[in-house]
Amino acid sequence: MDAIKKKMQMLKLDKENALDRAEQAEADKKAAEERSKQLEDELVALQKKLKSTEDELDKYSESLKDAQEKLELADKKATDVSYPHPFHHHPVQKPHTLCAGQPG
Repeated sequence: MDAIKKKMQMLKLDKENALDRAEQAEADKKAAEERSKQLEDELVALQKKLKSTEDELDKYSESLKDAQEKLELADKKATDVSYPHPFHHHPVQKPHTLCAGQPG
């Protein structure tokens, strides 16, 4: 009879331990699901921020491209003014001199 009582007591302890482990596993699962949800929310926020940053980069890249084109055009105009084309003839004008007897 004592052996049966001991066996019953051991089975009861095993059952309690199994229930405790199941409760702990359930709590761990719930914590993991909450952490997963939190990380998913963070990921969505970071993806939105990345998209916004990429859009901003595109905008500034386009502005930079426009500014570089304007600068190149201004440089070209400045170069054309500074260094006239060698085959383009500009007549040299002589200074007007007043001579006696000429109207002027």
